[in-house]
Amino acid sequence: MFVSRRLAGRISLVSLAVLAACSTPPPPPPPTPPPVVVPTVRPVPPDNAAEGMAIPTKDEEGKYLTANRGVTSNTALWHVRMALNVAALNCDKYGATARNQYNQILSVHGPILKTANSAVERNYKVAYGNAAIGSRERLNTVVYNFFALPPVIKHFCPVAVTVGAKLLSTPSSQLLLMAPQWLAELEKPFQEFYAAYEDYLRRLAEWQSRFGATVTVIVSPTPLPPPPKPPGEAPPPGWQPSYSSALEATAPPPGDTAGAAPSSSATVQPLPGATGMSVPSTATVQPLPPSASDAPVGPPAPSSPTPDDGAPRLEVQPIPPQGD
Repeated sequence: MFVSRRLAGRISLVSLAVLAACSTPPPPPPPTPPPVVVPTVRPVPPDNAAEGMAIPTKDEEGKYLTANRGVTSNTALWHVRMALNVAALNCDKYGATARNQYNQILSVHGPILKTANSAVERNYKVAYGNAAIGSRERLNTVVYNFFALPPVIKHFCPVAVTVGAKLLSTPSSQLLLMAPQWLAELEKPFQEFYAAYEDYLRRLAEWQSRFGATVTVIVSPTPLPPPPKPPGEAPPPGWQPSYSSALEATAPPPGDTAGAAPSSSATVQPLPGATGMSVPSTATVQPLPPSASDAPVGPPAPSSPTPDDGAPRLEVQPIPPQGD
């Protein structure tokens, strides 16, 4: 009897434990993890350029406006010389080739470079008169700064060495012909940099609109103003037109009356078969009053160049050679 009671008691305790276990609620599920944060990389300027940098506007052909646009052959050759001068001064970290080439160019092509410099100087005198020197120096500063743009130097130096080698292997008589092409080659790395920077500004604007920003970003900096434009080619000293007007150019030689216009004393002959009107054969032709169309239309006379005022000339100085 005693054993049965103990067994019943144990069964009751087990039953209570089972019932207690069934009544305990299950533990809550673990919290949902936060969504994975995808890092967004803010665009940076190409070639470690500065943020908010102004770039030139484009012309009708989609190219960025520079001081090398619309230049004459003499000006193109002089700008090529300035570009190679910048390379000789700034490309030493890539070797001494650019510097050595520049000094060789001055030695091999010195006369044609001096001739081109004189032609450019004459162009400025004809275009700007007494302000010629200041105008040219302003443009020279713009050209030097253009080719010395720090983010582009590493791309510009190999091109400058390539163009320098072409220039050394070309006869002096062909430099003016090739100068515009070489100038375009030297400018290409800068055109590509401006295009990359414009693309960076576009991507920066897209990033800012999608993800926001806690800092103020200048997405569209004010573009650079158009650079000064070099003057056109002036006529050489002492040039005079071969004729003063188009009428004189087409007039027959003296003594040749064939095809000549009737003089004021010529008589009018009656038209054959004309009726109803009578024109006396002794009537004279009255000269017509002059009209605006009779104004001379030939080439204009050249402007008188400004007298030499003793101002200093821009001379080409060789760069001292340095070791590698």
